[in-house]
Amino acid sequence: MVAYLLPVWTRLPAADRMGVAAAVMGAALVVLIVGTRVRRGRSRPFRSPRARRPAEPVDTSWFTAHTLDGFPEEAVRATLRTPAAPSRERLYAAWVLAMHTQGTDAVWLEKNLGLPADAAHLITEAAEARRRERSAQENRDTKARDSDRPG
Repeated sequence: MVAYLLPVWTRLPAADRMGVAAAVMGAALVVLIVGTRVRRGRSRPFRSPRARRPAEPVDTSWFTAHTLDGFPEEAVRATLRTPAAPSRERLYAAWVLAMHTQGTDAVWLEKNLGLPADAAHLITEAAEARRRERSAQENRDTKARDSDRPG
């Protein structure tokens, strides 16, 4: 390529060389900018910050006086005897998410909250047991109400 450009470059008058060089540099800059935009556009869709959906409001029923009922604190703390153990707040957040959201399993808690595998499994198993217990209690309450109705 250089072998081709050199004879063409030397045939141009000296006064025109600066203009041609500026045009080539400008075109290279435009190609660089367009190429960068295209590459960034492929990695993530272009959305303006104003176009993002606002966060959904948190259901306040997640945070009641009984939110931490059934939380296996002693068992979880027994697995976390390291100096780099997650904070109590992170463990409580994992419990709330495991109790109230679908698809929150131990692997998800490990990945997104940085919990050790043992602690994440204990929390999800205890949350599942607690949900089953709640569901059974609600079923018993519903049957008791239905049997008390005159009919």
